[in-house]
Parts: sequence; structure tokens; C-alpha cells
Amino acid sequence: MDNNFSLKQFEILLELYKSSFSNFDSLENLHKAITKSVASGLGISRASIWEFEDNKLVCKILFNSEKESFESQSELLQTDMPNYFDALQKGIGIVADDAQENKLTNDLKEDYLVPLNIKSMLGLPIRESGKLIGTLCCEHTSTKEWSENDISFSRSITDILSLLLEENEKRIAEKSLLENQDRFKFISENISDGIYIIENEVLVFASSTYLEMLGLSEEEKRNSHSIDMFELTHPDDKKRVIDIIYGAASKKLPSTKYVFRCRKKNGQYMWREDIMNIHYDVSGHAFRAVTIARDITQEKEKELEIIKKQKAIDLQNRLLIKLYAKTIDLSIKEKINYITIIAIKGLTIDRASYWEIEGNQLVCKDLFDKIENSHTKDQKLNTRDLPKYIEAIKSQTAIIADDALTNESTSELVDDYLIPLRITDMLDIPVRKNGKFHGVLCCEHCDKPRVWSENDVSFARSLADFLSLALEEEKRKKAEKRLNENQEKLRQSEYQLRLITENSSDGFVIMENEKITYVSPSYAKFMGYKADELIGISADQIFEKMHPEDRDRAKKTIDHNLKNKLTSFKCEFRFKRKSGDYYWREDYANIIYDEKDENNRYSKYIIISRDIHERKQIENKLIESEKQLRLITENTSDGVVVIENGKLTYVSPSYTRLLQYSKEDYANFTIDDIFNNFHLDDLNIVRPYIFDSLSKQIPEIKYEFRFKDANGLYHWREDSANIIYDENGKYSKYIVITRDISARKEAEKEKNRLYKITVKQNEKLIKFTHIVSHDIRSHTSNLSMILDLFEETNDPEEQKEYFDMLKQSTNKLSDTIFYLNETVAVQSGEKNEKIKLNLKAEIEKAILGINAIILTNEAKINIQIDDTIEIIATQSYLESIIFNMLTNAIKYKSPSQNPIIDIKAKKMESETRLTIQDNGIGIDLVKNKDKIFGMYKTFHGNPDAVGLGLFMVKNHIESMGGRIEVESELDKGTTFNMYFV
Repeated sequence: MDNNFSLKQFEILLELYKSSFSNFDSLENLHKAITKSVASGLGISRASIWEFEDNKLVCKILFNSEKESFESQSELLQTDMPNYFDALQKGIGIVADDAQENKLTNDLKEDYLVPLNIKSMLGLPIRESGKLIGTLCCEHTSTKEWSENDISFSRSITDILSLLLEENEKRIAEKSLLENQDRFKFISENISDGIYIIENEVLVFASSTYLEMLGLSEEEKRNSHSIDMFELTHPDDKKRVIDIIYGAASKKLPSTKYVFRCRKKNGQYMWREDIMNIHYDVSGHAFRAVTIARDITQEKEKELEIIKKQKAIDLQNRLLIKLYAKTIDLSIKEKINYITIIAIKGLTIDRASYWEIEGNQLVCKDLFDKIENSHTKDQKLNTRDLPKYIEAIKSQTAIIADDALTNESTSELVDDYLIPLRITDMLDIPVRKNGKFHGVLCCEHCDKPRVWSENDVSFARSLADFLSLALEEEKRKKAEKRLNENQEKLRQSEYQLRLITENSSDGFVIMENEKITYVSPSYAKFMGYKADELIGISADQIFEKMHPEDRDRAKKTIDHNLKNKLTSFKCEFRFKRKSGDYYWREDYANIIYDEKDENNRYSKYIIISRDIHERKQIENKLIESEKQLRLITENTSDGVVVIENGKLTYVSPSYTRLLQYSKEDYANFTIDDIFNNFHLDDLNIVRPYIFDSLSKQIPEIKYEFRFKDANGLYHWREDSANIIYDENGKYSKYIVITRDISARKEAEKEKNRLYKITVKQNEKLIKFTHIVSHDIRSHTSNLSMILDLFEETNDPEEQKEYFDMLKQSTNKLSDTIFYLNETVAVQSGEKNEKIKLNLKAEIEKAILGINAIILTNEAKINIQIDDTIEIIATQSYLESIIFNMLTNAIKYKSPSQNPIIDIKAKKMESETRLTIQDNGIGIDLVKNKDKIFGMYKTFHGNPDAVGLGLFMVKNHIESMGGRIEVESELDKGTTFNMYFV
């Protein structure tokens, strides 16, 4: 059926069709125009627009034609009116001549229709981009039959509304897209990291920074990418990178990060860290990847160097531990061979040897050649030909020759030793025996020059220290062997004499029939008894006098030997003297068995008893000493200290070198002296931790601190403490292995410093992006207003005036862009200077840039500034400050009067105060004082407000060393005082 709209309806529709969203300025104004048009065109009482929000309808606008006013309306819940909601959500138009009885609207009767006296309703769906978003509701307070024209007219209105809403969404999206594109381009070309974008595996964008990073032109990069996206990736990293990227896409991850090596145009590889943001289409397919690429070559090389050094240290420590664990039972020759092998492994060198002084010769005891994989010996060097070398090795802790051919200490070896053997580097450590120079551990490298690190020197010294201990131990073993041989001969002699003498220092006891029948005077005297007090004591009584811990062991030994008819054996145990003290005894038993006895029991049990109490004490001390020695030498490349009873009882040579105190200084150190050398910031943390650990009897602790050396300088240390406690829970030994970690701490400090600089630069970049957006938007708004004024007049004179204003604003926009570029230079460090500016001239120039805004709003600006006042400022910052302050004063003008802005300035003792006062709507400082200068903070609901103006003003002033203050009252105006130093 043809639509026969009334003339009025046709005019309404025509006017709306001719409109665009910009004619209404806001969504609220559009809603008002639509509802008034519907009410007028249909001649009804009420017209309203409702939108779906979850399970309810919310009234966005309601026009009451009878009162000629816009009213609010309570929301409608789906649970209260299911039939009505069901029809609306299906997109069905509701035509109800009798709304109170209609099956689709009667559930509105009690809560909505009757209270509002609504008799008839017409509801049509509203769509946006094809999606149902709400309903246009037409209501009349008397019964009305809705005609086809009414329905068609209403549908036309909803169609127009849908078009205008879609136009608005498109306009917003296009504006946002342009802004984002400009912002992205600016950022991508001004940050230090590279950016590239791939869409459907095609390179669509590569920033200049990214191309410079690779040394490629854009065309070269595109060609490389088209052949193989991963062509420039290091072969060892390629599969891993591909797995990370495609793995992230398969899991629908929004972003992923990976580190790899990338080949540059010159063929060299750089380390890169890429952060990839992945975009997915509606089907979940990854179609775009935006990647930020950062060159981390220097960081990675430092990291790899640290790892390499740490691996070398770990290897050396493992080799030292293995050395102590594996060589306990080896001969001195085998130990020397083992040391030369692990010296080569731990130092990654070609040759290692041990030489000993024999008269006027240095004699090679063992040389291991890695290339030949063989041991040789007996090479000799005449010490009279090497006076410099011998003097150096005797007087120094090490000869460290990174270039052995030019080193003074090794110069005598050049022609006859170093050059023939292609030796380029030497690290020679003296080996001492009982404190005297005895030999040399020689570490040599061939062909390729190298630098010996502190850890290399410490490792070699540890090997030399072990060798010294091994030589001393070998000497001790030989002495013990001779002693044992002599003791055995002595025992044989004593055995022959025991039966004929009773004056021996050893005691003699004879048992017969399980009882003592004879005791020598020396034995009785030692035990504190008279001889007759011991005669007649049974075997069981003897066992009762043994120490409880030794009794069962001794009894088992004796019973076992008697059972096996051994004629002699020995047993050690503690025996109680008459005084009640236990003393160690060593009994040698000689048994004479009664062959006539059918059970073959002994007839005589002859005991030679020896006092070994003192020897046992020495042995126990020796065991304790060996335990201490193992702990001290376990990590001998670091410093080792033993503390007993509050005193340093042992300090390793490496520890004295670490802090440069003498052994005498350490010997006099008390616990308080140690803590007094702690850095005060660390003392209050470490000292309580140590004492708390001791109170809890924790056996191993670790802590870091700074310690003052002999020169008054602080060094970072890492202490690992092993603590031995006595039976009362008090520590008997506090054994410390200390390590210099100053280099690691400095590296951590440098890393943190670089991180803070990066964070600060990022913050500046974000702030500057907002400044660019805000300042350029002010100029474009002014240009838009001038163009509008130009189009609204036909007067040539006015058009000429507006054209001149347009040129001025365009020039001002160019100036702003120039100064913003200058600001970029300042932020990047290219330009960082402030200049002398005439304050009044700068304000007048700024006013020219917004003259259209001033004219349109009929604003009056009064400048009361002396022509001679000058300030030191960054010109782009000052211009931005004036722009923002003036445009804000006009934007937030009073609705009842034209804007009046007073600008004053006063030269003070050390600063200049600029005052800008307006008569606008003011700010509620009680409510908003703390956030007035915050980013994106708005206070009046102005749809054009962004919330960056005052934020940028404050940042500009403070960056120039100034400050800003504000005074304001609602409906009276605002005063800003800005102080420039």
C-alpha cells in the first residue's frame, strides 16, 4: 500500500533525511529531535526511546507533548512483563490500539499503562548496524487507531535514527583510526626500538629504526621476507622461534616474547628481543602481528660472558672437590699426575707440570701435555741460568704472565724454552713444604694469547696449596711408617723382656682361671690401686670397670679371639681408675692354652697393658684438625676463616689477599672488630640474622654484606658459614667461606640504572604523545570554526577577514608543529635549552592562533602586562600553556554572560608570576582539588573535554622549574597563578 504521509509528516521526514549526526551535536540532542518529531507527526501524547540493558529496558529520552517537556521514566524489568519483552526482542512491531487489553502489552497495565493513563501504544524496533538495540515507543492518553501511515511514518523515523546512529559510529571510528595512525607513525619513527607489522604473512610496515637496526632498505627487507619470513634468523634459533610464534597463535595468546639471533646485512648476527602482539579475526584466525624489536646484543654478550665465567668457576670448584675426594688413598706421585690433568681441564690450557728444586736444578716431576695426551718427566733447568725467574717465584704468590715472551720474570725462558715449545702464556705458582719454597706448579698455554683471570689464579693457587699439603702429608706418613717399624721392633724386644722385668713403664697382668693372679707394680700404680687390691678380681669385674661405650666391643673382641684360639691380639678401651676417671689403655694379650683340657681353655692370660690416653687425645685432635682442614680447603679459591671462642684461629692466604689485612691483624680481630668493619646499612640486617641462626643452631647460613678492607674501601662479600655446635648448643667452630661479589653487585646496579632510564623515557614518550594530540586538536578546532564562519556569510569583506584569520591560524598551526618537533629534540637530548621570551608578545601571538574561538564566543581578553617583562622558558611549552589556559577559560564559560579573561604579570624577586583570571563556571575545589591536574580528569561533563589540558600545563611548568596554583568558586570563576623562575 502506498504511503500517503500528511504534509507535516513529509516535511518532518524530509528535514530529518537532510540532516547528518553533526547537526545535532550530541546523541542526547538527536534523541530529543526524534521524539519531538514523532510526537508532532503522529499527534500523540508521549514519544520515547528505550534501550536494552541486560534484562531490562532503560528510557533514554521521553517527550511529553501535552506538557511540552522532556521527562524521566523508571526502567522496565523483563521479569515483570515477559510478553512485551519477548515481542520486542524478536524485533516485532507492536501495534496496540487498546494497549491495556492487547496480549502483547497487557502485562504493562498495572505498573505502567494505568498509572500514566496510556490507552494506545505503538512500538517499533531500533537497530544499529543491523543489531537490535531498543524500541521507539509512541503512546497516546486516549484511544487511537494506528493507521498504516502512522506505522510507516514511525518506521521511517526509526530507519532515519538507525542511519544517524550508524553515521555517528562510523565518524567516531574514522576519527579514532586517523588519530591512531598518526600516533603510531610518530611513535614508531621516534622510539629507539624497531617496529614491523605482518598481515597474513606479508610484511606491510617496517619502521626506519627497524630497517637501520638490520642495515637493510625497505625493499631489501620485503624481498627477504617474501622468500622466507625467518631467513635472517640464526639456524640454531629458527625452529625455536617458529614454535614460539605459531604455538602462541594456536593458543590464541594476545602476545608473546622471544629472544634470538638475527643476521644483519653485513653478515654479522645481533641478539634481538621481539615482543609480538597478535590480532585475530572473528573466526579466531591470526591475521596480523605487530612486533617491537629491541637490539639486546650488548646485554646478551655481557650475560653470556658472565655465564661463561661462572661455568669456568663451577668447573674449577667441581674439579677441586673431586681432587679432595678422589685422591685420599693415592700416592704422592699419583696425586701429582692427577693435579696436572685437572689443571689443564680447569684452566683450559695445553700444558701443566710440577717441578722441584734439587740443588741447582729445577727437575720436572710430571708434565701432562693435552695435545699429546701423555705424561713425561725428568726434564731439567739450571737455576743459575734463571735468577730473575727463581727470585720472582720465591718472593711472589704467583707469576702471572699473560704474554710470557715479554714478561720480565719469564724473559730468561724465552729462547730455550718458550719459543721452541710455542708457549705464549704462563701462570706459575710456588709450592711450599713446611713453609719453605720447594717447587713450582707451572700452567702453560700455546699459540693463542690469553688473559689469566682472578679465578684462574685462585684455582691454580688451590692446586698448589693441595700439593703442599700432600707433600707434607707424605712426609708425615713416612715418619709414621718409620715410627711404626721401630715400635714393632720395640714390642718384640719388650715381649722378650716382659717376663723377666717388672720395671717396664707398661703394666703386666696375668689371669688364671678367670681371675687376676698377678699385677705388676707399674700397672697397679697407674690404676691407683695397691697390687693386692687387684689380685683375685674376676674377668666380669674387669669388664665392669670398662667404659660403657667400650665394654661390649672389648668383650666381643676377646671372646672371638679366644674362641678362635688366637695366641695374641690387642684391644683398646677406656678403664676406670680408682679415682673414678676413665683412661685409655691398649692391652696386648698373649694366651697359653691348656692342651690337656678337653675344652682347650687357656691356662694363662698374660696382658701387657699400655697407657695410650695421651695418644688418643692427640688422635682425636688430629681427626678434628683434618675435619677442619677439609672444610677450609673445600672452596679454597675463595677466602676461608675459622672462628673459635670469639677469635679468628685460622685465616687462609686467599682471605688475607682479599681484604689486604696482615695475618697479625686478623689474629688480633675480635667479633666486635669484625662487625665494626661491616657497612652500617648491612650491619643492622646481617648481625641479627647471624645471632638468630646461632640461637636456632642452624648448621649452614649464607648472607651478603659490604666489608671494609685495610685501605678503608668497602667490598661486597658473600659469606657461606658452616657452624659446629657442642653438646650444650653453643657453637664451637664458625667456619666461613667468603667470596668477593663486588663485580656482580656493580653489574646488578648498572642493570637497575638502565632499567630506570628506560622507564623514564617511556613515561616522557607517553606524555608527549598526549601533548601532541591536545595542542594540534586546539588548532584544528579553530580552523574548523573559521571555515564555518566563512561558509555562513556572503559578505566579501567578512570573507576576506575570515580568510586572513584562516591564514594566521594555519601559520600558527605550522609554528606549533615546529615547536613540538623542537620539543621532541629536547626530550631526545638534541636540544635542551630554554630561551629568553617577551611574555606579552608570546601571549599576543598565542591569541592570534585562537581568534576565531574568541570571536565566536564573544570573549573579551584584557592584557595588563608590562612590555619589558621577560621570562626564561621553552617556547613550545609556554605556547601550549597559554593555549590551554585561554581555551579552557572560553570552553567553560558562564551560561549567563560572555567570557571575560584578565591576564596580568608581576616581576618578583626570583620569579615571575603570570595570573589568568576568568568569569566562567568555576571548579569545585573541595571535591576536586587533589585531582584537578590529573591526566584525563574532567569536572563539568563537557562532551569535548579530554582531561589533558591542565595536566599538560602543570607538567610544562614544572619541567621548567616553576609551579602552578589555582583558586576557584563555582559560578564565580577561576584564577590560575603560574610562577616562572
